[in-house]
Amino acid sequence: MGLLLAVTAIFIVITLRGQDWSTVAATLRGQRPGFVATMVVLAVLANAAGLVATMISWRAMLAGVGERVAAVDAARIFYFGQFVKYVPGKVMGFLVSVEMGRRIGVPAARMGTAWLLALVVSLLTGATVGLAAGPEVFGASAAWLLLAVAPVAVVLVRPELVGRAATLLARVRRRPEPSTAMSGTGIRQAVVAQLLAWLIGGAHLWLLAVAMGAPPLRALPLCLGAFGLGAVAGVIAVFAPDGIGVREVVVTAALSVILPVPVASVVALVSRVVVTVSELVTAGIGLGVTEAILRRRARTSPAAAAEAVPVNAASPASKKSPSCLPQADR
Repeated sequence: MGLLLAVTAIFIVITLRGQDWSTVAATLRGQRPGFVATMVVLAVLANAAGLVATMISWRAMLAGVGERVAAVDAARIFYFGQFVKYVPGKVMGFLVSVEMGRRIGVPAARMGTAWLLALVVSLLTGATVGLAAGPEVFGASAAWLLLAVAPVAVVLVRPELVGRAATLLARVRRRPEPSTAMSGTGIRQAVVAQLLAWLIGGAHLWLLAVAMGAPPLRALPLCLGAFGLGAVAGVIAVFAPDGIGVREVVVTAALSVILPVPVASVVALVSRVVVTVSELVTAGIGLGVTEAILRRRARTSPAAAAEAVPVNAASPASKKSPSCLPQADR
């Protein structure tokens, strides 16, 4: 981790050395403080909304592997994972999801399968949205954007391909391979929800770029694509907790097409702050709400109170417990 941060810092210093940083001050002087503050607040809300869409995708993926989990339980697992994912290596998120799933009666094999499938869908849709940055970065024609819908369209028609991709990913990451039948409907819903999550969450980068003087129409596809590509690169970089450093390099490189490099780097760093704050606040609120719901159920219903006690996963009643412990990844 220390080596990663050192290399990232050296790379950023080399890239930004000799740049005219007066452009940042000039850009800020040219914007109204109230406008910039409003755009930052909207950016936080946009990323929070994208996180909710990701949670919906996560729950749909659980249904896709045959586990229809109550919304409160799915939210609890997902939002707790938002805190765990900052641990380096991305292994802890997997283990926590499996354990929390076991406590509500979801077999470890199925929870592991759902985790892998959710990762595949996240990478697929993030890379697909990332193609939106193609015209600005590579100077291609607008027809290049048509390629962005091809992978998702194929998966929507043939959802079983996600299962095959999960099997391949499990072998690469040395995880147990998926061993359960998958629902095409659940996978389709998960893909659509995750695609929307990338688009909604990526809007936060666009808001920040516009606040720093980027042309709105030209910046929209570039920012959506840059956020998707940066996040995917961060997921692939398993040694970086939540892709710290990796995502900023990708986003800065993409935004430098329409903004001076110093300004683009500031936008990338502020984006990291916005994403972190929105994730932690949203996860905290989500966990608080789910805990309140479970406690209220335990107080008002003797049956619910009985179900709140962890039971043997083999028990028929265990899968219907709405109250025991509850992951993620954008």
